[in-house]
Amino acid sequence: MQAKAIICLTVAILELNQIAAFVQAREPRVVFNDDAQMLMETPREGATAFVKAWLDREIQAVPFTTYVFLAATPDICTYETQLGETYGDRFDDKFSQSWAGGIRALRAEGTDVLKVVTSHMRAHGKEVLAAIRMSDTHHKHIGHTHPLCPQFTIDNRQFVIKQPDGRMNETALDYSYPEVRAHRLGIMREIAEEYDVDGLELNFVRWAKHFPRDQGREKAPIMTKYMAKIHAMLAAAARKRGRDRLTLGVRIPESIDACWLAGIDIAAWVKQGWIDYVVISTWNNTDPQLRVDEFARLTKPAGVDTIVVMGNMIGSLSNPPPTILDRPVAMSAAHRTNSYLAMLLTESEARGAAANYYTWGADSISFWNVGIHFGGKATAKPAQRDRMQCWTNAVRSPTQVFAGPRTYRYLPMSKGMSSRKPPIRNYPWYDEGRTPLGHLSSPVLTFDDDSVGQRQVFPFRMADGRKAESLTGKLTFWVYQLQSHDEFEVDINGQRIAATHIVRTMSGKRRGGVPGQRFEISLSDCPPFRGNNALGLTLKTAPGQRATPWMEELEIVVKKSTKQSAHKRPVKIYIAVDSEGPTGVDEYWARNRKEGDPVGSKNSAELTPR
Repeated sequence: MQAKAIICLTVAILELNQIAAFVQAREPRVVFNDDAQMLMETPREGATAFVKAWLDREIQAVPFTTYVFLAATPDICTYETQLGETYGDRFDDKFSQSWAGGIRALRAEGTDVLKVVTSHMRAHGKEVLAAIRMSDTHHKHIGHTHPLCPQFTIDNRQFVIKQPDGRMNETALDYSYPEVRAHRLGIMREIAEEYDVDGLELNFVRWAKHFPRDQGREKAPIMTKYMAKIHAMLAAAARKRGRDRLTLGVRIPESIDACWLAGIDIAAWVKQGWIDYVVISTWNNTDPQLRVDEFARLTKPAGVDTIVVMGNMIGSLSNPPPTILDRPVAMSAAHRTNSYLAMLLTESEARGAAANYYTWGADSISFWNVGIHFGGKATAKPAQRDRMQCWTNAVRSPTQVFAGPRTYRYLPMSKGMSSRKPPIRNYPWYDEGRTPLGHLSSPVLTFDDDSVGQRQVFPFRMADGRKAESLTGKLTFWVYQLQSHDEFEVDINGQRIAATHIVRTMSGKRRGGVPGQRFEISLSDCPPFRGNNALGLTLKTAPGQRATPWMEELEIVVKKSTKQSAHKRPVKIYIAVDSEGPTGVDEYWARNRKEGDPVGSKNSAELTPR
């Protein structure tokens, strides 16, 4: 028996070594999401050549391995569908809005966009997936006049979600109905069987409305059973096409809580082995505060690629004030508000956000809303493309991220959400302080008379300094409506910053539209950071009849650190030893993980070969 046990152990070790070698050799996907923007600019003549040239520019500028192209929304399609509805076909030949002109130009050449992008990208060695937006509701009303409103919805209004707030412009369909699920599964099957794609990416972020918004967790088992059918359908399609398998990726809301609000039980999907990769996605921006480790605890043990979305804008929904005065290059012609929404991502900001993502468990990046910048629009000019090429290449790997300066910028990602309620917009959530997906974002701190003497906290997550290494750089924040004579105390992680180490100036030199004070502190004068940090702010002077001061933006620029940990990808081998599922990782983390520990630290469930 002892000899047999030794033999079994030896075999197990050999198998683990083989797994380790495989993991070490395999690079995770880097995803490029294209929302079919080239169809909006495709000319009537030479359509196929135009699309291919657009794709070539994307390949040359952005480093990616997996190309995800928008095929269905999910009922309106960009390709020649028999089971869904091709965009624009409900209208006459003169209709050329949005994708219609490009679709018809390619049709005249005997092809469609999904055939062109699949053959062209596969010829360049890219994995090609068809994107399915699971509940896109860019259409704010139901009717024949809106080209994004599908005929299926017009004919089946009884399936429209009945939201608890009684909104009159809801247009999303409820997946509780088997007819809805069957119709959309048919479209997915058509793509998987009839096109040479490598699989599907299901986009649950556009617009994260699958059930009534107060029934997400209750209805989640319905979506889980649906995912089982989609997985089985892809397996059957692979066999029909003579392939071993087809990839299934999912793009999901930015936190576990937001996933539940959308009826998504991501833990169950991963546990069942249905998913090849997960993209953790914000609404339309890059947020360094994402809790990637929430997902990595589930995905890492299962060998699922853990990918984080990075949008071309660092800011999100916002209207001024304040106005942004120090970023003339970053102003987008498509967003003339000069607010946070107009802050296109810089290379340094991209490094800062990606440093957090990689530190807390991301394998790679998914580029979102980048494809629009390869045509003739104002935001596709050389300066914008150069900026975009710089930041996308800077975040390709942890080594590249930590090779240059990093700017951690923390913004209110949902400022003014309550003002966008229907019929203005058609988002899932409209609560102030929450994103359109329902995620609780960075706070806006207000300092009224009742808060005098009370410490308020702005939490911020930062990869740099988490091991108490010395940092070179600067911490900056703004307190609007604060006056120069107001007494204001600042601390980091509970340790007060001496007033002599704080430089206070007028806020208008970089942020305009509202008076206030800008605070600057050298990182060398800051107490140790610890990963998950707290900026403590205490107003000592009552504003009285004056306007209430507030704080909402924090910027930390790290130029270098005195010691750098190795940023090589460790080989992680996860061993299942319990009966609670494939890994029992939740229980492990609950017992062993300390606050602020990144995935891959000494407290995570991994073995790292030396």
